[in-house]
Amino acid sequence: MPNFDSPLGSKKFAGQPMREFDVPDETGHEYQTEEHAGMNPVMRRRGPALHGPQPPVDINEAVAFQQRVQASSQDDSIEIERQIREAREMRRSGKTRLNDGAKRRIEMLVGMTRSTREVMLGENAFVLQTLRSKEMREAIMIASEYDGTVQSPFEIRRQLLGRSLIQIAGVDVAQFVGTDSLEAKLQLIDDLDEALLNRLYDEYLELVKESRAKYAVKSSEEAQEVVEDLKK
Repeated sequence: MPNFDSPLGSKKFAGQPMREFDVPDETGHEYQTEEHAGMNPVMRRRGPALHGPQPPVDINEAVAFQQRVQASSQDDSIEIERQIREAREMRRSGKTRLNDGAKRRIEMLVGMTRSTREVMLGENAFVLQTLRSKEMREAIMIASEYDGTVQSPFEIRRQLLGRSLIQIAGVDVAQFVGTDSLEAKLQLIDDLDEALLNRLYDEYLELVKESRAKYAVKSSEEAQEVVEDLKK
């Protein structure tokens, strides 16, 4: 039992029990610490003894590491719970995500796929496609910088064909020029013969005309149906 002696007297008192902690280090060995109340902890290594001086173990770093592991596990659990909750909500509502194949089939059924046109020039086939709204807008905006100049009609043709031409002699244009970059495709258009470009541009305009006719109202009865649908 601890005691205290001084010229003023002596006293015996019960000491507080020591607390022990087992802390593993990066080698897999465990360290045991003994901590007295109001005193710094004393650490002893448990396990097979190693020769030579051993690096000190920082209790604070060990505790901080354990806290980071727990926080990471908690974040993973929250994400898993969120995904499970979303899946349950979708099942209850009867909604499911479309995979790529189903989305493609729906696009084909509702006519969302692009119209294409194959043009045979000599022994080579050139394939053109209609443009999406975003592509058309970008092409016109760029070409509008040349409004009122001699360059304007050439730039409109260049921008439209650069986006519309998708295949040459059975080879995708991206493979033909070695990249999917629009700049590379525009450079290809610049390198083509002028007469060839004129023919391709005429074919592109025909493709656009056919595409418009496909969705145009063809009779007075259809026009009336459209009006009635708009009133609903």
